[in-house]
Amino acid sequence: MRDKVLEDVLRRSLGREPSPGRLEETIGLCAEIARKQAVRPQTRQSFWGFLSDVFHFEGIPLLLPQLAVLLAACLAAVSSHMGVYDLPMYMPLFILAVMPVFFRGQRYRVSEVEAATRTSGALLTLARLVLAGGSALVCLTFLLALEVWLQRSWENLGRVVIYCLVPYLTCMTAMLALIRRRRRDGAPLCLITALGSVAFWRCTARFLPWLYEASALGIWVAAVLIYAWLFAKEVTYIIQANKEAKMYGIVD
Repeated sequence: MRDKVLEDVLRRSLGREPSPGRLEETIGLCAEIARKQAVRPQTRQSFWGFLSDVFHFEGIPLLLPQLAVLLAACLAAVSSHMGVYDLPMYMPLFILAVMPVFFRGQRYRVSEVEAATRTSGALLTLARLVLAGGSALVCLTFLLALEVWLQRSWENLGRVVIYCLVPYLTCMTAMLALIRRRRRDGAPLCLITALGSVAFWRCTARFLPWLYEASALGIWVAAVLIYAWLFAKEVTYIIQANKEAKMYGIVD
């Protein structure tokens, strides 16, 4: 549309021509507002403020599925007197519960939009990780307390904690690595990893009971240290990418 045509359309819409004095006044007010905004210091939102915003928008999708997993594990423990050997197979389900939120950007193909925003995809992943890890820790604490109450003993509590940490750290590390390195097939691979881990720990509880004996505790401790180191590497990469404003993950 040419300028003259646009001017005629605006003049007909307004009903009358603007007064030159009012027009100059409006331009002056706009210029004053622009000057004030130019000198106003830009405050960067703190991580905790951003975390609160993420919780506001994604708290329910992160928390409710994990609570459903906790409820299923508690019902299984109460109804069938689930032993400590069966607890590890429930840990990958907590990763499976939050997987849709972590892969939401790839699912809806908005990774490029997330990468172009003021808060990077790395910071968003870190906030989701804090919320998901915190809620999983609360669920695990409740599940361990229930198991101690059912067993009427604190004797094996330390070993049970290690049994649960290994599959959780394994699947969480795998999910973060897939978010960072894979694109379209990241979510399916994460799903296969979590379900495969559930099947693996179920089989070990049934066919390899010696693996859960005190004599094999060194294997579990070594596994915890290895996967804790890998998990720490992924978290460090996320924090470093956020500090350096680097792109996190693969943009569609």
